[in-house]
Parts: sequence; structure tokens; C-alpha cells
Amino acid sequence: MPAHDSRLRRHRLALQPAAAAPINPEALRAALAEGGTAFLEFVVAQDLGPLWHRTPQSHGLRESLPPASVAVLRAARMSAALGYLAQRAALEKLDALFGAEGIPYVAMKGAHVRECVYPDPALRPASDIDLLIAPTDRRRAARVLIDAGFTVHADPATISHEATFSQGLVDIGLHWHMLRPGRTRVELTGELLARRQRVNGLWGLSDADTLFLMLTHPAFAKYVCSPNMGLARVADFLLWINQRPVDWPGVLRLLGRAGLRTAAWTLLTWFRMVAPADAHATLDGWIESVRPGRLRVAYLRQWLARDLPTRWLDRPWLIQLGFTLPLHDRPGDVLHALAGLRRARRSRARDIDLLLDRT
Repeated sequence: MPAHDSRLRRHRLALQPAAAAPINPEALRAALAEGGTAFLEFVVAQDLGPLWHRTPQSHGLRESLPPASVAVLRAARMSAALGYLAQRAALEKLDALFGAEGIPYVAMKGAHVRECVYPDPALRPASDIDLLIAPTDRRRAARVLIDAGFTVHADPATISHEATFSQGLVDIGLHWHMLRPGRTRVELTGELLARRQRVNGLWGLSDADTLFLMLTHPAFAKYVCSPNMGLARVADFLLWINQRPVDWPGVLRLLGRAGLRTAAWTLLTWFRMVAPADAHATLDGWIESVRPGRLRVAYLRQWLARDLPTRWLDRPWLIQLGFTLPLHDRPGDVLHALAGLRRARRSRARDIDLLLDRT
């Protein structure tokens, strides 16, 4: 079996606990037995260890697994639980602080999705907590975080749209744009905040906006199928579409306004390549609705089929030029993205000063 096909098969096996169909406990046992230590390490490295620990346990299969495998999965679950407790405490504190200052925010990505679709939110490890605020609130939000004891890390490469704030085990990814300005045809932050909804005592994106983010952000930030993507994000997507009502026409309209239907097509195509078979019928319909032109389809399929984002991960400029730029829908969108990149590079110093109140 070609190496890439073998990799895809391993991905599908690792994602079994996120399948919609009734889970076959014996299939999980067989995957752990056949894959051995290498597969177990892969599951844990993809942040799927806690989910794998719970699934055999809930099906009464734990006793039939090798004790060493159970111990590794239990350790992954305990680590994720400790991380979640620290992050949840920080989120509740910031929810109160931002509320007192009148700063609207939403939690995004893993820190939000796990509160909505995981049987226990602590089953979904998250390296940081991603929050979205309005661009005009960035200075006030930074001051709130610094006053609360967080240390700021402003990366010039991404300061146009985000910065990291750290305190102990907790990192806050503070965003005032979901992507670098210019990546989307229209500015979206205001409307994403306007549609926010309360989830488990926190503010999160609306359901349609959550799915929109899943189908766009990783295309540019994680290069779709590269190791940066991580299978936990695929599990998020599968669990979401299995459990939440999907307003696909609404998501489709937002993708069109943003000029990112091609990015969504590419991610959906990748999801289908690694998803369990029970998700294929739904994904096929969505893929068809955002399909770009024939030549672009053939070109982007080669990137996925040959796993070029992984092969060229040490040459990101090549991926950005040859892969992420074609994920925009129109030539005008590409020019808009390039203009945004130029503006971001010119304003790095000003953006840092603006965030840290040095102006």
C-alpha cells in the first residue's frame, strides 16, 4: 500500500470514536492491537487519547485491552482533564472581567466546540484558548489580561490579527480578526460577535459561524492536511455535524460573501478522505455545492493526493504561494489578500504599539 494511502487508513482508524454510526468496540480493540505502540502514540499525539480512553470504557471493553495501552490512554485523559480545569477557570474569570469592562468576546475553535459536542469537554485537549474581540477593543482587552497577571507575546508575523497572553499553564490566543485582514472579501468580526450565543456559561460563536470557521481557518493557518492540522480538529468537525443542526444554506452564503468557497471545498475534500464512511453522503453534497472550476479542482486534488503540504512543510513560502493563494475564489480575492499582507507587514510596529498602549 502506498505510504499516503497507509497514512489515510491510520487517520480513519484514529477517528473511529468520532463516527456517527454505532461504534464497534471490537474494531477499536483490533486497531490498538494491530497498530501497537506506534498507533497508540499517534492517537495520543493527535489529542485523541482522552476520547479513545472513554470509548472502550463506556462500552465495557477496557478489560480486554492491553494494560499498557490503557495506562497510556488514562494518562492522556488525566492530562487533558487537568488542562481543561485550568483553562475553564481562566475562561470563567475572563468572562467576568470582560463583562465588567463591556468587552464582547466569543470563544472559538477547540475551547468552544468541546463545550458543545463532546460528552465531557475535558476529553478535548486544547493548547490554548482562542478568543475573538472587536478590533477597537484590543487595547482594552490587552490591559484587562495584563492586569489579571498575563504576559503578552506579540509576534510581528501575526500581530495584525492576534497576540498570545500567558499565565502559568494557560495561553490565551486573543484575536481581533479571524484571519489576517485581507484574507476574507469582507470584514467579518463585527457580525460574528453580533451572532454570538451563550454556551455553558461562556460566549461562543453561533452554530453556522462555528462551521464556517471550521471550513476556512485551518485552510490558511494549518495548511489543510499538514501535520499542523491535527486530527482533533477533524474530530471536532465530525462530532459537530453529527450532533448539531446544520444550516448549510446559511454557511454557504457566508462562504460566498467571504470569497472562501474554494477553501471550504478543499477542507471538505480532505475531511471526506479521512472521515468514516457514514459521513460521506453528507459531505458529498456539501462538496458539490462549493466546487470550484474543473482546472482548480484538478490542481488542488494533487496537493491533497500527494500530501504536498506535509512534504513541503519546511518551505512554507511554497505552500503559501502554490496552495493557500488558490484557495481564494477569485483573482480579485487573491489581490485583496496580497494587499492585506503588505499592509500587515508595514504596520507591524504600529500594531504592537496599539495593542500595548504605546501610542
